[in-house]
Amino acid sequence: MSTVFAAAVRERAGLAWQALQAARDDDDAHAVLVAEAEWEDAWRLAQAHGIAIEQGRPGPQGEAGA
Repeated sequence: MSTVFAAAVRERAGLAWQALQAARDDDDAHAVLVAEAEWEDAWRLAQAHGIAIEQGRPGPQGEAGA
């Protein structure tokens, strides 16, 4: 697996997590449902490829700890 792919997956997961938090902060039930689905999809993709991500807490240079 390329590091570029892993970085893209981490970025997608990070953006999805940020969107989920924003939707929760706005108390927007529909946006929460959409953002949860995106977060879960990004998380499954990361897991399928052995890419460690942590909810909303990226590590150094976009890497995340487990």
